[in-house]
Amino acid sequence: MKLRKLSINNFRGIHNLDWTINSDMVCLIGPGDSTKSTILLALEYLFSPTYNLTISDIDFYEMNVSDDNPIKIEAIVTGFSQPSESDNSLISEDSFGLALGFWDPLNQCLSDTQKEHNGTPFEPALRIRLTIGRDLEPSWQVVRQDGEPLSISAVDRRKLGVASIGQYFDSDLSWGRNSALTRLTQKEDLSKIPKILAESEREILTALRVADLSSLSGAIETANSAAKSIGLNLQQLQAGIHPMKVNLKQGAISLFDGNLPFSLRGEGSRRLMAMAIHKASVPEGAVILIDEIENSLEPYRLRHLIRQLRPQVNEKHQVIFTTHSPVAVVECNASELYVVRSCSNGAIRIIPIGEELQGLVRSIPEAFLCRKVVVCEGKTEAGFLIGLDMYYWQEKHKKPGTSFIYLSMAEAGCVPIESPKCGGSEAPKYAVHLAKLGYQVAYFGDSDRDLNPSKEEMEQNGVEKVFLWEENLEIERRLCLDLSDDGLSRFIKLAISLSDSEQSFWDKLNSPKFIEKCCQASIQNRIDSIEGLLSKPREMIGCLADKCEWYKRMDKGKELGRLVSEYLDEMNGKPTSNLLCELERWCYGE
Repeated sequence: MKLRKLSINNFRGIHNLDWTINSDMVCLIGPGDSTKSTILLALEYLFSPTYNLTISDIDFYEMNVSDDNPIKIEAIVTGFSQPSESDNSLISEDSFGLALGFWDPLNQCLSDTQKEHNGTPFEPALRIRLTIGRDLEPSWQVVRQDGEPLSISAVDRRKLGVASIGQYFDSDLSWGRNSALTRLTQKEDLSKIPKILAESEREILTALRVADLSSLSGAIETANSAAKSIGLNLQQLQAGIHPMKVNLKQGAISLFDGNLPFSLRGEGSRRLMAMAIHKASVPEGAVILIDEIENSLEPYRLRHLIRQLRPQVNEKHQVIFTTHSPVAVVECNASELYVVRSCSNGAIRIIPIGEELQGLVRSIPEAFLCRKVVVCEGKTEAGFLIGLDMYYWQEKHKKPGTSFIYLSMAEAGCVPIESPKCGGSEAPKYAVHLAKLGYQVAYFGDSDRDLNPSKEEMEQNGVEKVFLWEENLEIERRLCLDLSDDGLSRFIKLAISLSDSEQSFWDKLNSPKFIEKCCQASIQNRIDSIEGLLSKPREMIGCLADKCEWYKRMDKGKELGRLVSEYLDEMNGKPTSNLLCELERWCYGE
Protein backbone atom coordinates (compact mmCIF):
# COMPACT_ATOMS: atom_id res chain seq x y z
CA MET A 1 0.00 0.00 0.00
CA LYS A 2 1.10 3.58 -0.65
CA LEU A 3 -0.09 6.82 0.91
CA ARG A 4 -0.81 9.43 -1.76
CA LYS A 5 -2.59 12.19 0.14
CA LEU A 6 -3.25 13.01 3.78
CA SER A 7 -5.53 15.57 5.39
CA ILE A 8 -5.84 16.20 9.14
CA ASN A 9 -8.32 18.51 10.86
CA ASN A 10 -8.68 19.48 14.51
CA PHE A 11 -6.23 16.91 15.88
CA ARG A 12 -3.93 18.02 18.73
CA GLY A 13 -1.68 20.83 17.44
CA ILE A 14 -3.03 20.55 13.89
CA HIS A 15 -6.02 22.64 12.90
CA ASN A 16 -5.64 21.76 9.24
CA LEU A 17 -3.13 19.95 7.06
CA ASP A 18 -3.33 18.90 3.41
CA TRP A 19 -0.32 17.01 2.11
CA THR A 20 0.28 15.23 -1.18
CA ILE A 21 2.94 12.52 -0.79
CA ASN A 22 5.01 11.96 -3.91
CA SER A 23 7.81 9.84 -2.47
CA ASP A 24 8.10 6.28 -1.18
CA MET A 25 10.79 7.41 1.26
CA VAL A 26 9.80 10.41 3.38
CA CYS A 27 11.87 12.05 6.09
CA LEU A 28 10.02 14.72 8.08
CA ILE A 29 12.25 17.38 9.63
CA GLY A 30 11.64 20.66 11.39
CA PRO A 31 12.01 22.32 14.79
CA GLY A 32 10.47 20.93 17.96
CA ASP A 33 6.69 21.24 18.34
CA SER A 34 6.15 21.48 14.60
CA THR A 35 3.75 18.45 14.85
CA LYS A 36 5.97 15.87 13.12
CA SER A 37 5.12 13.17 15.69
CA THR A 38 1.45 14.20 15.64
CA ILE A 39 1.33 13.51 11.89
CA LEU A 40 2.63 9.97 12.44
CA LEU A 41 0.19 9.43 15.31
CA ALA A 42 -2.69 10.56 13.10
CA LEU A 43 -1.70 7.95 10.52
CA GLU A 44 -1.39 5.33 13.25
CA TYR A 45 -4.93 6.14 14.46
CA LEU A 46 -6.35 6.18 10.93
CA PHE A 47 -5.09 2.68 10.16
CA SER A 48 -5.35 1.26 13.68
CA PRO A 49 -6.07 -2.51 13.67
CA THR A 50 -8.05 -2.22 16.93
CA TYR A 51 -11.62 -1.17 17.67
CA ASN A 52 -10.85 1.46 20.30
CA LEU A 53 -8.53 4.43 20.62
CA THR A 54 -7.43 6.25 23.75
CA ILE A 55 -9.07 9.59 22.96
CA SER A 56 -9.88 12.49 25.27
CA ASP A 57 -10.77 16.17 24.98
CA ILE A 58 -7.11 17.17 24.88
CA ASP A 59 -6.76 15.41 21.50
CA PHE A 60 -8.94 18.10 19.92
CA TYR A 61 -7.25 21.23 18.59
CA GLU A 62 -7.32 23.82 21.41
CA MET A 63 -9.72 21.41 23.20
CA ASN A 64 -12.51 22.65 20.93
CA VAL A 65 -14.78 19.62 21.30
CA SER A 66 -17.99 19.60 19.26
CA ASP A 67 -19.80 17.52 16.68
CA ASP A 68 -19.57 20.49 14.31
CA ASN A 69 -15.80 20.46 14.56
CA PRO A 70 -14.72 16.81 14.87
CA ILE A 71 -11.30 15.27 14.57
CA LYS A 72 -11.09 14.17 10.95
CA ILE A 73 -8.14 12.27 9.50
CA GLU A 74 -8.37 11.18 5.88
CA ALA A 75 -5.99 9.53 3.44
CA ILE A 76 -6.02 8.41 -0.17
CA VAL A 77 -4.19 5.09 -0.54
CA THR A 78 -3.13 2.98 -3.51
CA GLY A 79 -1.09 -0.17 -4.12
CA PHE A 80 -3.68 -2.88 -3.38
CA SER A 81 -3.35 -6.52 -4.35
CA GLN A 82 -5.73 -7.45 -7.16
CA PRO A 83 -8.71 -9.73 -6.38
CA SER A 84 -7.21 -12.47 -8.54
CA GLU A 85 -4.09 -12.45 -6.39
CA SER A 86 -5.77 -12.63 -3.01
CA ASP A 87 -9.05 -14.02 -1.72
CA ASN A 88 -9.37 -11.23 0.82
CA SER A 89 -8.37 -8.29 -1.40
CA LEU A 90 -9.77 -4.99 -0.19
CA ILE A 91 -10.73 -3.99 -3.73
CA SER A 92 -12.83 -7.03 -4.56
CA GLU A 93 -16.53 -6.39 -5.15
CA ASP A 94 -17.35 -8.13 -1.87
CA SER A 95 -15.16 -5.62 -0.01
CA PHE A 96 -14.64 -2.07 -1.28
CA GLY A 97 -14.35 -2.55 -5.03
CA LEU A 98 -17.43 -0.44 -5.64
CA ALA A 99 -15.89 2.43 -3.64
CA LEU A 100 -12.76 2.59 -5.79
CA GLY A 101 -11.49 5.72 -7.43
CA PHE A 102 -8.28 6.17 -9.40
CA TRP A 103 -5.30 8.25 -8.35
CA ASP A 104 -4.51 11.03 -10.82
CA PRO A 105 -0.80 11.88 -10.21
CA LEU A 106 -0.91 14.95 -12.46
CA ASN A 107 -3.80 16.71 -10.71
CA GLN A 108 -3.08 14.93 -7.39
CA CYS A 109 -6.66 13.91 -6.76
CA LEU A 110 -9.07 10.99 -7.21
CA SER A 111 -10.62 10.41 -10.61
CA ASP A 112 -13.90 8.59 -11.29
CA THR A 113 -12.44 6.80 -14.29
CA GLN A 114 -9.16 5.07 -14.98
CA LYS A 115 -7.05 7.08 -17.39
CA GLU A 116 -3.34 7.23 -18.14
CA HIS A 117 -0.49 9.57 -17.27
CA ASN A 118 2.67 9.29 -19.40
CA GLY A 119 1.48 5.89 -20.61
CA THR A 120 0.91 4.55 -17.07
CA PRO A 121 -2.67 3.73 -16.01
CA PHE A 122 -4.06 5.51 -12.94
CA GLU A 123 -3.79 3.33 -9.82
CA PRO A 124 -6.92 2.06 -8.05
CA ALA A 125 -7.33 4.08 -4.85
CA LEU A 126 -9.49 4.26 -1.74
CA ARG A 127 -10.30 7.24 0.44
CA ILE A 128 -10.24 6.18 4.11
CA ARG A 129 -11.52 8.48 6.86
CA LEU A 130 -11.47 8.49 10.66
CA THR A 131 -13.94 10.79 12.42
CA ILE A 132 -14.15 11.42 16.18
CA GLY A 133 -16.88 13.67 17.55
CA ARG A 134 -17.99 14.89 20.94
CA ASP A 135 -18.87 11.36 22.10
CA LEU A 136 -15.19 10.38 21.60
CA GLU A 137 -16.26 7.31 19.62
CA PRO A 138 -14.02 6.72 16.57
CA SER A 139 -15.70 5.94 13.26
CA TRP A 140 -13.67 4.48 10.39
CA GLN A 141 -15.08 4.65 6.88
CA VAL A 142 -14.22 4.18 3.23
CA VAL A 143 -15.69 7.13 1.34
CA ARG A 144 -17.15 6.32 -2.06
CA GLN A 145 -16.70 8.60 -5.02
CA ASP A 146 -20.35 9.65 -4.74
CA GLY A 147 -19.67 10.63 -1.12
CA GLU A 148 -21.51 7.72 0.45
CA PRO A 149 -19.38 6.18 3.27
CA LEU A 150 -18.92 2.49 4.02
CA SER A 151 -17.74 1.23 7.41
CA ILE A 152 -14.32 -0.45 7.43
CA SER A 153 -13.62 -2.96 10.20
CA ALA A 154 -10.48 -3.43 12.26
CA VAL A 155 -9.86 -6.69 10.39
CA ASP A 156 -9.88 -4.87 7.05
CA ARG A 157 -7.73 -2.03 8.38
CA ARG A 158 -5.21 -4.62 9.49
CA LYS A 159 -4.91 -5.75 5.84
CA LEU A 160 -3.61 -2.31 4.88
CA GLY A 161 -0.30 -3.16 6.57
CA VAL A 162 0.53 0.10 8.33
CA ALA A 163 3.15 -0.38 11.04
CA SER A 164 4.18 2.21 13.60
CA ILE A 165 7.58 1.96 15.30
CA GLY A 166 7.38 4.37 18.21
CA GLN A 167 7.92 3.96 21.93
CA TYR A 168 5.94 0.72 22.20
CA PHE A 169 7.52 -1.78 19.85
CA ASP A 170 8.34 -4.72 22.16
CA SER A 171 4.91 -6.26 21.50
CA ASP A 172 6.10 -6.99 17.95
CA LEU A 173 8.76 -9.34 19.36
CA SER A 174 6.14 -11.88 20.47
CA TRP A 175 3.25 -13.71 18.84
CA GLY A 176 0.61 -11.46 20.40
CA ARG A 177 -2.64 -10.13 19.00
CA ASN A 178 -2.00 -7.84 15.99
CA SER A 179 1.80 -8.14 16.31
CA ALA A 180 4.04 -8.16 13.23
CA LEU A 181 5.30 -11.66 14.08
CA THR A 182 1.70 -12.86 14.08
CA ARG A 183 1.18 -11.40 10.58
CA LEU A 184 4.40 -13.08 9.50
CA THR A 185 3.14 -16.52 10.60
CA GLN A 186 0.93 -18.77 8.47
CA LYS A 187 -2.68 -19.12 9.66
CA GLU A 188 -2.39 -22.88 10.00
CA ASP A 189 0.64 -22.45 12.24
CA LEU A 190 -1.09 -19.80 14.38
CA SER A 191 -4.00 -22.18 14.96
CA LYS A 192 -1.63 -24.55 16.77
CA ILE A 193 -0.60 -21.98 19.36
CA PRO A 194 -3.68 -22.29 21.70
CA LYS A 195 -3.14 -26.05 22.01
CA ILE A 196 0.57 -25.59 22.71
CA LEU A 197 -0.18 -23.05 25.45
CA ALA A 198 -2.91 -25.22 27.03
CA GLU A 199 -0.61 -28.23 27.24
CA SER A 200 2.15 -26.03 28.67
CA GLU A 201 -0.20 -24.80 31.40
CA ARG A 202 -1.05 -28.37 32.39
CA GLU A 203 2.63 -29.29 32.58
CA ILE A 204 3.32 -26.23 34.76
CA LEU A 205 0.45 -27.11 37.15
CA THR A 206 1.62 -30.72 37.39
CA ALA A 207 5.12 -29.57 38.29
CA LEU A 208 3.84 -27.06 40.85
CA ARG A 209 1.70 -29.63 42.68
CA VAL A 210 4.87 -31.18 44.13
CA ALA A 211 6.46 -27.84 44.93
CA ASP A 212 7.80 -27.52 48.49
CA LEU A 213 5.67 -24.87 50.20
CA SER A 214 6.56 -25.90 53.75
CA SER A 215 7.98 -22.44 54.47
CA LEU A 216 4.40 -21.19 54.50
CA SER A 217 3.20 -23.65 57.18
CA GLY A 218 3.52 -21.18 60.08
CA ALA A 219 1.27 -18.64 58.39
CA ILE A 220 -1.21 -21.37 57.43
CA GLU A 221 -1.41 -22.69 61.02
CA THR A 222 -2.04 -19.19 62.36
CA ALA A 223 -4.74 -18.56 59.76
CA ASN A 224 -6.31 -21.98 60.53
CA SER A 225 -6.56 -21.25 64.29
CA ALA A 226 -7.95 -17.78 63.71
CA ALA A 227 -10.60 -19.09 61.31
CA LYS A 228 -11.77 -21.85 63.69
CA SER A 229 -11.99 -19.40 66.61
CA ILE A 230 -14.69 -17.48 64.78
CA GLY A 231 -16.64 -20.61 63.88
CA LEU A 232 -15.42 -21.26 60.32
CA ASN A 233 -15.71 -24.96 59.37
CA LEU A 234 -12.57 -26.04 57.47
CA GLN A 235 -11.42 -29.34 56.02
CA GLN A 236 -7.64 -28.94 55.65
CA LEU A 237 -6.08 -25.51 55.09
CA GLN A 238 -2.92 -25.68 52.96
CA ALA A 239 -0.93 -23.74 50.34
CA GLY A 240 -1.35 -24.59 46.68
CA ILE A 241 -1.10 -23.14 43.15
CA HIS A 242 -4.35 -21.65 41.82
CA PRO A 243 -4.98 -23.08 38.31
CA MET A 244 -6.68 -19.86 37.14
CA LYS A 245 -3.63 -17.82 38.07
CA VAL A 246 -1.44 -19.79 35.67
CA ASN A 247 -2.61 -18.39 32.38
CA LEU A 248 -0.37 -18.42 29.32
CA LYS A 249 -1.69 -16.06 26.67
CA GLN A 250 -0.63 -15.99 23.05
CA GLY A 251 1.90 -13.21 23.74
CA ALA A 252 3.76 -15.55 26.07
CA ILE A 253 5.49 -17.05 23.04
CA SER A 254 8.24 -14.59 22.31
CA LEU A 255 11.24 -14.26 20.05
CA PHE A 256 14.48 -15.60 21.57
CA ASP A 257 18.08 -14.99 20.55
CA GLY A 258 19.87 -18.10 21.72
CA ASN A 259 18.62 -18.88 25.23
CA LEU A 260 17.55 -15.33 26.07
CA PRO A 261 14.37 -13.45 25.09
CA PHE A 262 15.12 -10.89 22.39
CA SER A 263 13.30 -8.33 24.56
CA LEU A 264 16.40 -8.32 26.80
CA ARG A 265 18.58 -6.93 23.99
CA GLY A 266 19.37 -3.22 23.77
CA GLU A 267 16.69 -0.80 22.61
CA GLY A 268 18.43 -0.16 19.30
CA SER A 269 18.56 -3.87 18.44
CA ARG A 270 14.91 -4.30 19.45
CA ARG A 271 13.80 -1.39 17.28
CA LEU A 272 15.76 -2.76 14.31
CA MET A 273 14.22 -6.20 14.76
CA ALA A 274 10.70 -4.72 14.94
CA MET A 275 11.31 -2.77 11.73
CA ALA A 276 12.67 -5.85 9.94
CA ILE A 277 9.67 -7.96 10.96
CA HIS A 278 7.18 -5.29 9.88
CA LYS A 279 8.86 -4.89 6.51
CA ALA A 280 8.74 -8.65 5.91
CA SER A 281 5.23 -9.23 7.29
CA VAL A 282 3.33 -7.42 4.53
CA PRO A 283 4.51 -8.76 1.15
CA GLU A 284 2.02 -6.47 -0.66
CA GLY A 285 3.89 -3.48 0.76
CA ALA A 286 3.79 -2.15 4.31
CA VAL A 287 3.69 1.54 5.21
CA ILE A 288 6.27 1.83 7.98
CA LEU A 289 5.99 4.83 10.33
CA ILE A 290 9.04 5.55 12.51
CA ASP A 291 9.18 8.39 15.02
CA GLU A 292 12.73 9.67 15.66
CA ILE A 293 14.46 6.98 13.65
CA GLU A 294 17.84 7.72 15.28
CA ASN A 295 16.75 6.66 18.79
CA SER A 296 19.28 4.27 20.40
CA LEU A 297 21.21 3.76 17.15
CA GLU A 298 24.86 4.46 16.53
CA PRO A 299 25.52 6.55 13.39
CA TYR A 300 26.75 3.57 11.33
CA ARG A 301 23.65 1.51 12.21
CA LEU A 302 21.41 4.49 11.42
CA ARG A 303 22.97 4.95 7.99
CA HIS A 304 22.65 1.24 7.21
CA LEU A 305 19.03 1.18 8.40
CA ILE A 306 17.99 4.06 6.14
CA ARG A 307 19.70 2.42 3.16
CA GLN A 308 17.93 -0.86 3.84
CA LEU A 309 14.53 0.71 4.40
CA ARG A 310 14.64 2.77 1.19
CA PRO A 311 12.31 1.02 -1.29
CA GLN A 312 14.05 -0.43 -4.33
CA VAL A 313 12.53 -0.75 -7.81
CA ASN A 314 10.94 -4.12 -7.12
CA GLU A 315 9.77 -3.31 -3.57
CA LYS A 316 6.26 -2.09 -2.74
CA HIS A 317 6.60 -0.65 0.76
CA GLN A 318 6.69 2.98 1.84
CA VAL A 319 8.61 4.53 4.74
CA ILE A 320 7.74 7.76 6.59
CA PHE A 321 9.96 8.79 9.49
CA THR A 322 10.93 11.80 11.59
CA THR A 323 14.42 12.76 12.72
CA HIS A 324 16.47 15.35 14.58
CA SER A 325 19.74 13.75 13.49
CA PRO A 326 22.10 15.32 10.94
CA VAL A 327 23.34 11.78 10.18
CA ALA A 328 19.87 10.81 8.99
CA VAL A 329 19.51 14.03 6.98
CA VAL A 330 22.81 13.42 5.17
CA GLU A 331 21.81 9.84 4.37
CA CYS A 332 18.62 11.02 2.66
CA ASN A 333 18.34 12.42 -0.82
CA ALA A 334 17.11 16.01 -0.89
CA SER A 335 13.96 14.81 -2.69
CA GLU A 336 13.14 12.61 0.34
CA LEU A 337 13.30 15.47 2.85
CA TYR A 338 10.19 17.44 3.86
CA VAL A 339 10.13 20.40 6.25
CA VAL A 340 7.14 20.54 8.61
CA ARG A 341 6.05 24.10 9.39
CA SER A 342 3.51 25.11 12.03
CA CYS A 343 1.97 28.36 10.84
CA SER A 344 -0.56 30.66 12.50
CA ASN A 345 -3.90 29.29 13.69
CA GLY A 346 -2.75 25.69 13.58
CA ALA A 347 -2.20 25.53 9.82
CA ILE A 348 0.52 22.99 9.02
CA ARG A 349 2.58 23.08 5.84
CA ILE A 350 4.84 20.28 4.62
CA ILE A 351 7.39 21.63 2.13
CA PRO A 352 9.65 19.44 -0.04
CA ILE A 353 13.28 20.56 0.01
CA GLY A 354 14.08 19.85 -3.63
CA GLU A 355 17.17 18.73 -5.54
CA GLU A 356 18.64 22.25 -5.80
CA LEU A 357 19.66 22.03 -2.13
CA GLN A 358 21.35 18.62 -2.39
CA GLY A 359 24.79 20.18 -1.82
CA LEU A 360 23.62 21.92 1.34
CA VAL A 361 21.98 18.71 2.60
CA ARG A 362 25.23 16.81 2.20
CA SER A 363 27.59 19.46 3.58
CA ILE A 364 25.58 21.26 6.27
CA PRO A 365 22.60 19.15 7.43
CA GLU A 366 22.36 21.19 10.64
CA ALA A 367 20.87 24.01 8.57
CA PHE A 368 17.67 21.99 8.22
CA LEU A 369 17.33 21.12 11.90
CA CYS A 370 17.07 24.58 13.44
CA ARG A 371 14.64 27.49 13.46
CA LYS A 372 16.96 30.30 12.37
CA VAL A 373 19.88 30.26 9.93
CA VAL A 374 22.61 32.81 9.29
CA VAL A 375 23.86 32.06 5.78
CA CYS A 376 27.45 33.27 5.69
CA GLU A 377 29.29 34.18 2.51
CA GLY A 378 32.22 31.96 3.42
CA LYS A 379 34.10 30.03 6.05
CA THR A 380 35.66 33.19 7.54
CA GLU A 381 32.28 34.65 8.43
CA ALA A 382 30.85 31.36 9.73
CA GLY A 383 33.87 30.68 11.95
CA PHE A 384 33.94 34.33 13.03
CA LEU A 385 30.33 34.14 14.30
CA ILE A 386 31.02 30.90 16.17
CA GLY A 387 34.04 32.46 17.89
CA LEU A 388 32.14 35.65 18.65
CA ASP A 389 29.28 33.64 20.18
CA MET A 390 31.60 31.45 22.26
CA TYR A 391 33.82 34.18 23.64
CA TYR A 392 31.66 37.30 23.75
CA TRP A 393 27.89 36.90 23.30
CA GLN A 394 27.53 33.96 25.70
CA GLU A 395 29.47 35.76 28.42
CA LYS A 396 27.50 38.93 27.84
CA HIS A 397 24.16 37.13 28.20
CA LYS A 398 25.12 35.62 31.54
CA LYS A 399 25.00 39.05 33.12
CA PRO A 400 21.99 39.76 35.36
CA GLY A 401 19.28 42.04 34.03
CA THR A 402 19.74 41.05 30.38
CA SER A 403 16.64 41.10 28.19
CA PHE A 404 17.77 37.98 26.31
CA ILE A 405 16.16 34.61 27.06
CA TYR A 406 19.02 32.47 25.71
CA LEU A 407 22.68 32.15 26.59
CA SER A 408 23.97 31.01 23.20
CA MET A 409 23.00 31.00 19.54
CA ALA A 410 22.38 27.26 19.74
CA GLU A 411 19.91 27.70 22.60
CA ALA A 412 18.16 30.34 20.50
CA GLY A 413 17.78 27.75 17.74
CA CYS A 414 20.14 29.68 15.46
CA VAL A 415 23.07 28.28 13.49
CA PRO A 416 25.62 29.98 11.19
CA ILE A 417 26.39 28.08 7.99
CA GLU A 418 28.71 28.73 5.07
CA SER A 419 28.00 28.07 1.41
CA PRO A 420 29.05 24.51 0.49
CA LYS A 421 30.58 25.93 -2.69
CA CYS A 422 33.81 27.83 -2.20
CA GLY A 423 33.90 31.53 -2.97
CA GLY A 424 30.55 32.43 -1.48
CA SER A 425 28.86 33.34 -4.79
CA GLU A 426 26.15 30.74 -4.17
CA ALA A 427 25.42 31.86 -0.61
CA PRO A 428 22.67 34.39 -1.50
CA LYS A 429 20.85 31.72 -3.51
CA TYR A 430 20.98 29.29 -0.57
CA ALA A 431 19.61 32.03 1.69
CA VAL A 432 16.59 32.46 -0.60
CA HIS A 433 16.02 28.70 -0.89
CA LEU A 434 16.00 28.28 2.88
CA ALA A 435 13.68 31.25 3.34
CA LYS A 436 11.20 29.70 0.90
CA LEU A 437 11.25 26.54 3.04
CA GLY A 438 9.94 28.58 5.96
CA TYR A 439 13.17 29.07 7.90
CA GLN A 440 14.02 32.42 9.49
CA VAL A 441 17.05 33.42 7.44
CA ALA A 442 19.65 36.18 7.60
CA TYR A 443 22.54 36.70 5.21
CA PHE A 444 26.00 37.81 6.44
CA GLY A 445 28.73 38.69 3.96
CA ASP A 446 31.04 41.16 2.36
CA SER A 447 29.87 44.20 0.44
CA ASP A 448 32.87 44.42 -1.91
CA ARG A 449 31.12 42.54 -4.72
CA ASP A 450 27.71 42.40 -6.37
CA LEU A 451 25.32 39.86 -4.89
CA ASN A 452 23.18 37.52 -6.98
CA PRO A 453 20.40 37.73 -5.99
CA SER A 454 20.86 41.26 -4.71
CA LYS A 455 20.17 42.47 -1.18
CA GLU A 456 16.78 43.80 -2.27
CA GLU A 457 15.88 40.56 -4.09
CA MET A 458 16.86 38.47 -1.07
CA GLU A 459 14.62 40.53 1.18
CA GLN A 460 11.76 40.36 -1.31
CA ASN A 461 12.05 36.56 -1.28
CA GLY A 462 11.77 36.17 2.49
CA VAL A 463 15.32 36.66 3.81
CA GLU A 464 14.64 38.64 6.98
CA LYS A 465 17.92 40.55 7.26
CA VAL A 466 20.94 41.10 5.02
CA PHE A 467 24.04 42.11 6.99
CA LEU A 468 26.79 43.69 4.86
CA TRP A 469 29.87 45.65 5.95
CA GLU A 470 29.74 49.39 5.35
CA GLU A 471 31.57 51.18 2.51
CA ASN A 472 31.77 48.20 0.10
CA LEU A 473 34.32 46.35 2.21
CA GLU A 474 35.06 42.74 3.10
CA ILE A 475 35.38 41.58 6.73
CA GLU A 476 39.19 41.84 6.86
CA ARG A 477 39.39 45.48 5.72
CA ARG A 478 36.46 46.50 7.92
CA LEU A 479 38.14 45.02 10.99
CA CYS A 480 41.50 46.59 10.16
CA LEU A 481 39.87 50.00 9.90
CA ASP A 482 38.00 49.70 13.20
CA LEU A 483 40.40 47.81 15.50
CA SER A 484 42.63 49.78 17.90
CA ASP A 485 46.37 49.92 17.27
CA ASP A 486 46.91 47.11 19.74
CA GLY A 487 44.07 45.10 18.19
CA LEU A 488 45.50 45.54 14.68
CA SER A 489 48.93 44.38 15.86
CA ARG A 490 47.39 41.26 17.39
CA PHE A 491 45.34 40.75 14.21
CA ILE A 492 48.61 40.40 12.29
CA LYS A 493 50.33 38.29 14.97
CA LEU A 494 47.37 35.88 15.03
CA ALA A 495 47.54 35.47 11.25
CA ILE A 496 51.26 34.65 11.49
CA SER A 497 50.65 32.07 14.24
CA LEU A 498 47.92 30.39 12.15
CA SER A 499 50.05 30.17 8.99
CA ASP A 500 52.18 27.18 8.02
CA SER A 501 55.31 29.06 9.06
CA GLU A 502 56.37 32.67 9.62
CA GLN A 503 58.64 32.50 6.58
CA SER A 504 55.82 31.31 4.33
CA PHE A 505 53.60 34.09 5.72
CA TRP A 506 56.04 36.84 4.66
CA ASP A 507 56.90 35.19 1.34
CA LYS A 508 53.26 35.06 0.34
CA LEU A 509 52.64 38.59 1.60
CA ASN A 510 55.45 39.97 -0.59
CA SER A 511 54.29 38.21 -3.74
CA PRO A 512 53.88 40.91 -6.44
CA LYS A 513 50.41 39.66 -7.43
CA PHE A 514 49.09 40.30 -3.92
CA ILE A 515 50.90 43.61 -3.41
CA GLU A 516 49.65 45.02 -6.73
CA LYS A 517 46.06 44.01 -5.94
CA CYS A 518 46.15 45.94 -2.69
CA CYS A 519 47.86 49.22 -3.67
CA GLN A 520 48.18 51.38 -6.73
CA ALA A 521 51.94 50.97 -7.09
CA SER A 522 54.32 48.17 -6.24
CA ILE A 523 56.26 48.44 -2.99
CA GLN A 524 59.99 48.73 -3.45
CA ASN A 525 61.14 47.32 -0.10
CA ARG A 526 60.19 43.89 1.15
CA ILE A 527 57.78 43.82 4.14
CA ASP A 528 59.27 41.35 6.60
CA SER A 529 58.19 42.52 10.03
CA ILE A 530 55.02 43.37 11.92
CA GLU A 531 56.28 46.92 12.40
CA GLY A 532 56.89 47.28 8.67
CA LEU A 533 53.40 46.03 7.91
CA LEU A 534 51.84 48.30 10.53
CA SER A 535 53.45 51.30 8.81
CA LYS A 536 51.25 50.68 5.77
CA PRO A 537 47.69 52.05 5.43
CA ARG A 538 45.10 50.07 7.40
CA GLU A 539 43.00 49.49 4.30
CA MET A 540 45.99 47.96 2.54
CA ILE A 541 46.63 45.63 5.50
CA GLY A 542 43.02 44.48 5.35
CA CYS A 543 43.24 43.96 1.61
CA LEU A 544 46.40 41.85 2.02
CA ALA A 545 44.67 39.81 4.74
CA ASP A 546 41.85 39.10 2.30
CA LYS A 547 43.95 38.34 -0.79
CA CYS A 548 46.54 36.28 1.14
CA GLU A 549 43.68 34.35 2.81
CA TRP A 550 44.85 34.87 6.39
CA TYR A 551 41.51 33.75 7.82
CA LYS A 552 39.84 31.80 4.99
CA ARG A 553 39.14 28.72 7.05
CA MET A 554 36.48 27.90 9.62
CA ASP A 555 38.99 27.32 12.43
CA LYS A 556 40.90 30.50 11.59
CA GLY A 557 37.66 32.48 11.43
CA LYS A 558 36.77 31.16 14.88
CA GLU A 559 40.09 32.41 16.28
CA LEU A 560 39.49 35.77 14.60
CA GLY A 561 36.11 35.98 16.35
CA ARG A 562 37.83 35.23 19.63
CA LEU A 563 40.33 38.05 19.08
CA VAL A 564 37.73 40.62 18.02
CA SER A 565 35.64 39.72 21.10
CA GLU A 566 38.32 41.32 23.26
CA TYR A 567 38.04 44.66 21.41
CA LEU A 568 34.33 44.95 20.64
CA ASP A 569 33.50 47.10 23.65
CA GLU A 570 36.11 49.70 22.72
CA MET A 571 34.83 49.71 19.11
CA ASN A 572 31.43 50.91 20.30
CA GLY A 573 29.87 53.26 17.73
CA LYS A 574 32.09 52.07 14.87
CA PRO A 575 30.67 50.21 11.84
CA THR A 576 31.98 46.83 13.06
CA SER A 577 30.26 47.16 16.42
CA ASN A 578 27.06 48.55 14.90
CA LEU A 579 26.65 45.66 12.47
CA LEU A 580 27.55 42.94 14.98
CA CYS A 581 25.16 44.32 17.61
CA GLU A 582 22.34 44.27 15.08
CA LEU A 583 23.26 40.74 14.02
CA GLU A 584 23.35 39.66 17.67
CA ARG A 585 19.84 41.00 18.25
CA TRP A 586 18.53 39.05 15.25
CA CYS A 587 20.24 35.80 16.27
CA TYR A 588 18.92 35.97 19.82
CA GLY A 589 15.45 37.15 18.88
CA GLU A 590 15.49 40.36 20.90
